[in-house]
Amino acid sequence: MSAACWTVSGLGYGVLAALDEQQLSPAPLIGVGLAQWFFAYHRCWRAAVAACLAGFVVLFGLVDILGSGLGRYVADALAKGAASTVALTVFTLVDRASGRRHGAAGRPW
Repeated sequence: MSAACWTVSGLGYGVLAALDEQQLSPAPLIGVGLAQWFFAYHRCWRAAVAACLAGFVVLFGLVDILGSGLGRYVADALAKGAASTVALTVFTLVDRASGRRHGAAGRPW
């Protein structure tokens, strides 16, 4: 899933840079993909909240740090890719720490 987020971020900003569309962002595509993955395979709300918080902190921190030295498109692409990777890592760690079982028998629905 992390590779898919990086791909969407990189390709999305590459296309937007070529079209010079500064007001658009592939972030909604990344968010929808992560939400679909969450609802289809992993429904641990504690892990989802922790992942969202960690992702937002990394995203906004890196956009400020990288924005001054790199161009807008490169900084945004790197920040969104790194934020999705951190969010997925935090999600996995919290989900495993909670001791939930995944699979058909472990789902609460």
